[in-house]
Amino acid sequence: MKPTVNTHSNATVIELEGEADLATVPEFQKLVREQMKAKVQRLIIDFSKVTFVNTPVWAVVVEYYQHASGTGTEFVLTGIQGRVEASFKIVRLGDFILHLPTVADALNAASLGR
Repeated sequence: MKPTVNTHSNATVIELEGEADLATVPEFQKLVREQMKAKVQRLIIDFSKVTFVNTPVWAVVVEYYQHASGTGTEFVLTGIQGRVEASFKIVRLGDFILHLPTVADALNAASLGR
């Protein structure tokens, strides 16, 4: 998995590319924890270029979701599709984590509160 961090005026976007598997968890977790420390206003994690996600990666997403919920940070996932969507549905994260089709949708949303 190749992560890229982009900063916008109203959000930080972590764009992921490739396979998000056990070998990539430490780097992904480090990036997410850096955003926790930076106290970003809105974090978007984009999965549109990800071809595979396994459970430990979703655990990092849940870790940030819990952090965001406690600090008022707006948090959204984007680009959930294909095999990633199948995995996302199996672990039922869509029941409580906001997900939108595109990064543009997440950047343009006035508020990401549920």
